Amino acid sequence: MLEDLQPGEYDYQEFKSRGFVLEGTKISSQFIGLLSKQLSAFANASGGRLFLGIDDNGHIDGGVPTDLKGGGTRAWLEDVIPGAVEPALRAFNVFEVRAERPTSRISAQCAVYVIDIPASDDAPHMAGDHRYYLRIAGKSRPMGHVHIQDILRRTRHPQVGVARVGPYGKAELDETDPRGPRIFLCFQLFIANRGLKLARHVGVEVEVPRMLVSSTARERTLATGDLMLTQRPAAYHFFRYHPTPLFPSQEIYACRIWIGIHARNLDVLHAGSALRWKVYADDAVPTEGEAELGQYHVLRRAMKAIDSRVRLGRRRGRVVRQEGGTQDVDPADEGDDSDEPT
Repeated sequence: MLEDLQPGEYDYQEFKSRGFVLEGTKISSQFIGLLSKQLSAFANASGGRLFLGIDDNGHIDGGVPTDLKGGGTRAWLEDVIPGAVEPALRAFNVFEVRAERPTSRISAQCAVYVIDIPASDDAPHMAGDHRYYLRIAGKSRPMGHVHIQDILRRTRHPQVGVARVGPYGKAELDETDPRGPRIFLCFQLFIANRGLKLARHVGVEVEVPRMLVSSTARERTLATGDLMLTQRPAAYHFFRYHPTPLFPSQEIYACRIWIGIHARNLDVLHAGSALRWKVYADDAVPTEGEAELGQYHVLRRAMKAIDSRVRLGRRRGRVVRQEGGTQDVDPADEGDDSDEPT
């Protein structure tokens, strides 16, 4: 396998002889510092492999002893690599390649060590000399300010979030409930991929205050058949998995959520209520957000309409059960209701 390596060094490949690791028979005092530069360069670039025990011409030079430390050289490398750069390197692999046949150029009790470093999501990584490195023209070179800015801006994950949310359709008045009038509103959410990567798996979770979700509102929301419901003490959580990938810059419909407004939850709305959401896309960190319901004119009108109907009912009087019969209660006894409904 190693004999088939293409000679020369590339942005994704670097050869280091055993002298890179050793001073005589001991570990070089400069090894960790030199190693950190290579790790920084590969992790900050597109990843690659560092070969220990192969010279610059691509020839195996005997390899590196397998027992440089107690527990073995491979285990020691796995211990020192993460902390050789800052922030610590989370993803890497160390492979130990020993002689498989008598004609191998790998010496007895030695191995060629292959350190595989993928492009890092935590880049840029700083080397032990407090500089940042990058693979440029087959070499690990110090990075300039522009390169560091480019790395900070790059992304390897889709960036999916809620693009817009707002009322959908008209408010629907229901006066059939004996407890009082209700108005149902529907809110529609759209999501968009603002990143440069395709999002293969996307899910949207919307949290709605429990007081706003009557049984009718819940049934309307679930009527589409593609939403799952989780009930929590203070809220309902509706989740929808989007069945197709989301391309960069693409915006799509996510879901519709119904809420019900009635006299019993006006105080909750006046105090401030919001729709909250999480958007999941592949292995990216979920994006979160919320929309304060009071910002929507249609909701403020619905609240005012419910309040007006409640006041109107009081003005017309209500039947109060008393011992021996009933009587009409004068609206004046209910307090001052000077505001006219609109």
